[in-house]
Amino acid sequence: MTRSELKRLQDILECADDLAELVAMGKVEFYGNKFWAMAGARLLENIGEASTHLTGEILESLPGIEWKKIAGMRVLIAHAYHRVDIDFIWTIATTSVPDLSQKIREKFPNLDSQI
Repeated sequence: MTRSELKRLQDILECADDLAELVAMGKVEFYGNKFWAMAGARLLENIGEASTHLTGEILESLPGIEWKKIAGMRVLIAHAYHRVDIDFIWTIATTSVPDLSQKIREKFPNLDSQI
């Protein structure tokens, strides 16, 4: 069964919320445990994967989001995992993902009630 695009957006929001919870522990704790970085990488990978299943109408309704970079991030994490470091994960999780989440929530405010 194929997931709808709105379900994919919900998946992105859930991963963004999980990342927010993960980085809320603070940089010292996050950097101090490699498993937190691994969890963060997996959540970023899931965001990237969900984004690759969105089509024109959804993508166009969310201008300013760099969907190709998000998909590229997934490819990097999945296939060039040896090049992904904790600074990359922390930076994306604390800057880009909150912005992505905010833009999706502004455009689709009812998604949160369906999560």
